[in-house]
Amino acid sequence: MKKSLLFFLAFTLISAFSQVFAQTPAMPGPPKVALIVREDIKPGMMGTHNRHSAEFANIFGKLQTPNHRIALVPVAGSENEVIYLTGAATFAELEGMQKATDEKMSGAGGSMKADLDRLDKEAPLLHAGMRDMLAVLRPEYGYGAAVNLPTMRYFAVTTVRLRPGQEDQYAELLKMQNAARDKAKAELHVAAFQVIAGTPNTTLMFFRPMKSLAEYDLRIGPRVREAMSEDQRKKADKLAGESIVFTETSVYAMNPQMSYVSKEMAAGDPGFWNRKPEMIAKPKPKMRPRKPTAPPPPPAN
Repeated sequence: MKKSLLFFLAFTLISAFSQVFAQTPAMPGPPKVALIVREDIKPGMMGTHNRHSAEFANIFGKLQTPNHRIALVPVAGSENEVIYLTGAATFAELEGMQKATDEKMSGAGGSMKADLDRLDKEAPLLHAGMRDMLAVLRPEYGYGAAVNLPTMRYFAVTTVRLRPGQEDQYAELLKMQNAARDKAKAELHVAAFQVIAGTPNTTLMFFRPMKSLAEYDLRIGPRVREAMSEDQRKKADKLAGESIVFTETSVYAMNPQMSYVSKEMAAGDPGFWNRKPEMIAKPKPKMRPRKPTAPPPPPAN
């Protein structure tokens, strides 16, 4: 009974989140490769970190660096975790973006250099850990028509770790799910990436963009399950048990101040993406109180 329930939970989680960055036909689709940066923030420092991150994004904009990113802050999951997503067509392009960014930042001078030096010194005080991951798009694992990414507000991110040598079983499971999704007319858009560096290579990450958390009211997972026959459900449970070691879903909100997106993406919803960052106000210098002057001596009699 417990095994069957475990397989059902794993199945429904994957069903709910099986195109990152799926967009309208007039816009590019999911990137072929991605840099996924996951930061662990020290407890109690999330607000300070977010302002710190927004300052970096503001400097990127002033320098016109090419390292565009979407910043995600937690809604459900770890309260001390932030994710940054950067996409490219190739790893060579991604490398070129990073080099060009480093060159522009190292060439900064004056007050901007002072700000960068200060931000670099503050970073260790805010982060408990960081992990950079390189990933490749697995389009055969994704599902759904394109969405207008600039108008989205959330990403549900599901991390799945497979048993070594069981990818074929997992691919069969996803094929069954996609057929059931079609039958259930699932309102679902998911991009799938396989991590090739930065974490075990059997790790997959599924990104589901959402306009609103109200999309959870659509009950997509249970509807997909109900669209299967009893035999199909049993087979899906078996395949999930054989192929999946671990699965976890977290929900993040897109943070426009911490993000640094292209002009084209910002134009898709300028009221959201062009919000000014909230910077830390510098304290005004305190005025030293004047010492009271001694009263004049009494007049001589």
